[in-house]
Amino acid sequence: METIQTMASELLINLALGIITLLGAYGMYYITRAAGKVREQTRQIKDQQRRQLLLDALDDVETLATVTVAAIEQTTAKELREAVMDGEVSKDELIALSLKAYEDIKAKVAPEAQRVIADNLGSFDDYLTRLIESKVLEIKAATGQ
Repeated sequence: METIQTMASELLINLALGIITLLGAYGMYYITRAAGKVREQTRQIKDQQRRQLLLDALDDVETLATVTVAAIEQTTAKELREAVMDGEVSKDELIALSLKAYEDIKAKVAPEAQRVIADNLGSFDDYLTRLIESKVLEIKAATGQ
């Protein structure tokens, strides 16, 4: 009888240990899932923050380019283009004017914004050059030139 009681008590102990192990495994599974979910949510927040930084930087550069190109167009570029067409000055002066716009804008854009744009678009310099060209075309189209 004592042997049966010992075996029954060992069986209950083994069964209890098995249940505890199984509960521990389920607990670890759900903890791992919760940690994965937290990591995914953190990644999404970082992606949203990075995207917002990029959008803010692009908006700032575009606004600055619009203002700079419009000011140059208003004060110098129109007359200079006409002088080039009439053969009074060389086209190099127009190129120098676009380089001045490029340098003015780049000097005013924060290094952090330049880095964000470069990280996401490849090259800040290429982006700025294309943006200036686009703004010149927009202004020329708007003024009928």
